[in-house]
Amino acid sequence: MTKMSGANKSPLKSAKAKDEMLKALSVGKSKAKSAFVPYKKQQALSKTAKKAAEANAKWERPNLFALCRKLSGGDVFAATLLFHILYVWRNRKKKLQRHNKEWLAHTRIAWAHAAGITESEMNKRALPRLRKYAGEFLTIRAMGNGSDKKTWVHVDEIGLKEAIDSSKMFPWNEFQKALNGVGPGNEKQPANHYQKDI
Repeated sequence: MTKMSGANKSPLKSAKAKDEMLKALSVGKSKAKSAFVPYKKQQALSKTAKKAAEANAKWERPNLFALCRKLSGGDVFAATLLFHILYVWRNRKKKLQRHNKEWLAHTRIAWAHAAGITESEMNKRALPRLRKYAGEFLTIRAMGNGSDKKTWVHVDEIGLKEAIDSSKMFPWNEFQKALNGVGPGNEKQPANHYQKDI
């Protein structure tokens, strides 16, 4: 048998190398003998987790814009306009009086500009959707002629509250599914729309 040269010696033969290897292997490992957590500590951790969940729930629930989107049939442009209407309605002290109601009146261009949508989005999507879905609490009328023609809006606060309360009948998780294209009204359409079903 031939003797091994110093270059072929295993690095684990030295005590220093073994210590370094054991140190590297023990990184991230616990030296605890058991994973048992005392009952009182478990209770304290459970209460802390519950408090954190309750605190987060306040910020994770749907906000006013989400509610406006739900009330306007899911359309973002209609929700944006409704959000703006409700904001102005609740913060503007002086409103116009006509037909025994209070009104807000602006041109369509002014409504669109203030809400942050285009005039086309206002005319083709926002107003038709709001008339269809928010009619139980929102009255929208065109009044005036020519350059004086304006879009008048009245919000029935009692009707709005009833719409919000009745919207609980359509739970948020179902609304979320509808937004994601799942559920009734989101069936896949055939590629050829002129093709008849057999």
